[in-house]
Amino acid sequence: MRVQTITTLINHKDKPKKSERTLAAIHRVGQAVSVAVGRFVAVGEAIATENQELKDEMGQACFEARRAGDAIAQLTDVGSAVPSQSDGRVTVFSDRTGMVKAARLLLSSVTKVLVLADRIVIKQIITSRNKVLVTLDHLERVSTFQEFVQIFSQFGNEMVEFAHLTGDRQNVRPEG
Repeated sequence: MRVQTITTLINHKDKPKKSERTLAAIHRVGQAVSVAVGRFVAVGEAIATENQELKDEMGQACFEARRAGDAIAQLTDVGSAVPSQSDGRVTVFSDRTGMVKAARLLLSSVTKVLVLADRIVIKQIITSRNKVLVTLDHLERVSTFQEFVQIFSQFGNEMVEFAHLTGDRQNVRPEG
């Protein structure tokens, strides 16, 4: 979801009368935001289920994000708009303040979800790193070739896991 999408929703409220085409676009953008938030929250909730230590915090952040997405969808619902008899345009209830509040709540809650998910990934990286270090220590203390091969194989597998975790983290690019 892009910041520009939210900015568009906030700024559309500046003009209370809208054409049918504009109203349809506003509604589509609001629904797209709501759907994107729903998908994002589903991922956050799955992360919460798998990580009990952050379940309550993640659950609250996801609840707030869903609430913000629903508010945006409601504020962009043009089904309640009333057509003007003079020019055929529709007057939309102009609630710029409500849209700004919903956008801020969305930004805040999405940030919380991302920070909590980040904490989980960092914990996984540290755990993986520690496993590699312990195995490396064992590798330095081997006494037979067979033991070396066995521990080196374990070391290789742990390094692959560590590289995977750190590589995934480095490859994350912000949408823009």
